[in-house]
Amino acid sequence: MASFRVKTVGDDGYGRLGELDVPHGPVETPALFPVVNMIGGTTVKSGGVWRRMREKLIDKEHLQGIMFQAMSFTDYGVSPDNLNDFWRNQTFHERFDDLDAPVFIDSGGFKLMNSNTFGEAPEKGGVPNEWGLYTDPKSILGLQIDFGADIVATLDYPIPPKLKEEEQIERMNRSIDSAVECLEILDNPDLLEERFEINSQAADKLRKQKANGEEPAVYVALHGHDYETVNWYVGNFIDRVDKLDLDSTFEGFAIGSLVPLRDSVDVLVDIVQGAKDALPEARADEIGLHVFGVGGKQVGLLSLLGVDSFDCSTHMQTARYKKYLHPETWTHHELADLEEYLRSDGSFPCDLPNCRLCTDDSVGYDKLMEELSRDFTYDEVQERKANGEPIKSDYYALLARHNFEVYNEEMQYVRDAISDGQLLEYVIEFAREHDDIMKGLKQAQVRDKALRQDIEAIGAYDLLPGSTLTSDQVKLSEWNAGVDSSHDTQQISLEHSPNDFNIFSREYELPADKNVLLFIPCSQRKPYSESRTHSVLYNKLGNRTDDIHKVTISGMYGPVPEGCESEQPVLEYDYVLAKEDEDQIALVTDRVVEYLETYGDQFDVILGYVTSKTYRQVIEDAFETYGRGELFPRDPQALQLTEFFRNSNIAELLDYLDTYSGE
Repeated sequence: MASFRVKTVGDDGYGRLGELDVPHGPVETPALFPVVNMIGGTTVKSGGVWRRMREKLIDKEHLQGIMFQAMSFTDYGVSPDNLNDFWRNQTFHERFDDLDAPVFIDSGGFKLMNSNTFGEAPEKGGVPNEWGLYTDPKSILGLQIDFGADIVATLDYPIPPKLKEEEQIERMNRSIDSAVECLEILDNPDLLEERFEINSQAADKLRKQKANGEEPAVYVALHGHDYETVNWYVGNFIDRVDKLDLDSTFEGFAIGSLVPLRDSVDVLVDIVQGAKDALPEARADEIGLHVFGVGGKQVGLLSLLGVDSFDCSTHMQTARYKKYLHPETWTHHELADLEEYLRSDGSFPCDLPNCRLCTDDSVGYDKLMEELSRDFTYDEVQERKANGEPIKSDYYALLARHNFEVYNEEMQYVRDAISDGQLLEYVIEFAREHDDIMKGLKQAQVRDKALRQDIEAIGAYDLLPGSTLTSDQVKLSEWNAGVDSSHDTQQISLEHSPNDFNIFSREYELPADKNVLLFIPCSQRKPYSESRTHSVLYNKLGNRTDDIHKVTISGMYGPVPEGCESEQPVLEYDYVLAKEDEDQIALVTDRVVEYLETYGDQFDVILGYVTSKTYRQVIEDAFETYGRGELFPRDPQALQLTEFFRNSNIAELLDYLDTYSGE
């Protein structure tokens, strides 16, 4: 039966070494779970760079476990039939012979938040879908069980930054309800079979697990952007569970909605303290604490405050941008700019024992640059595969492996510091080298008076709250508030629907003297014009914008002319168009077609600049229906956001505009 226990606390009173007992464990904590995509396509041989990264990680002896996001298969062309017939009929440990580490499977709450396809279950008024998956504990827990999770995070309803307070509370309550239902299902597997046949195999697996004492550990996903709300959340959930007659237990809490706050270490600290302070003292050593999406240089500070496990995907995300994490400075360097940091013999500045990129017998800097700069044809890639030669994805995976090893080595330093009773001293020295960690350590002392006394007793007066007088130091009152005063106050809402803004339901006049109509996909930041995507493109366009009327394609509303960007529904919504949301794609496409049919003949040139797959398909289909429109870049290397910023792609658009104006 799964359990968590603290084995020892550091002799200095900080940090704890624990053990999470799970079927493929145990996991020795504090632990770092790298995010690994187990489903990168229709078979185990699919997956590109994720497959290569997986192969270079999951067989490692010093790996405590891996993190997988349950709904990530939606990004890789997996069909409902393939998911149910292939991926769900064997666990990951059965499918991958070299996987001997525990698998922690997140519910995919962020994925579900941005999808209409996996909505409410039919019995709750929702629309049936061909996947047989819905945003409820029965669906998600069934999926986690089928995949063979050693640890599950309960289905959660994430809280984006700036969400209205009433919506925050409503989503927190839904997450608590979901966690309670998850425990009830684990207590009674028959509940999994109440809706559809596909969950019967999950119910059978769960019954066998319970019979053998091998059911997964449960981490309750929790949310909140400050001390008070997280503290309320934990206390409320514990009160709810204590009133139920359940045999099933939970092994920990997992704090979500943190990725947007990773750079605000002081806010992270406040949230972690809110969770820890809500735990009953008698049970504190039996409840683990995990933080989603945080696993870099913050692990020492957060371990000091009682966090037991972390996960991260940054190693992969930065590698995709050809960035190398320097093991000493924690700076992500562009590979093209790394040459000045190489050693005198031209080798990488890395001595990590498990890094396969920087060892003497590895590829070397020049070879890595050469391979990542080459463009292979499909036939060349197949020939390389047939000959057992590495392809480009292998080199990206080596870079990702290096970046992960920097994180993993830091985790090991922290474990050793706890064992030696020197974690506080280690964090103090680390904070003196990194301003953001210093900021977080000072914030921690606002609520933890004992920590402040210990730091003062050590003589680290420079790290006491308010002790430095540099220009970037915030006032003590702002530390007490637990937020950075530079944050803007714009809120978002998840309650908006496509009817809240429709350009055709209002009076609208085209701006005069604009000859070019340009469609661009929407951005998360609002107003769109202030986002990185829009501002970078417009800076490149220069004075050409004098002739351009920009219309943003919103995944929620369809066409949003630039003069409407600051209207409240446009500023507040938070939605990304996903390829599974076929009805929403059709709605947006129809609105773009209607816009073209209404206003298109007033423009000499109609263009679209988009590199994200779903939005590109919308514009492409609209142009085809209307009969006019040029889409750029014409042949991007990939349909992803990084291509939006590629200079050659933007130059293609500029050349076309210059040719048009020259005529």
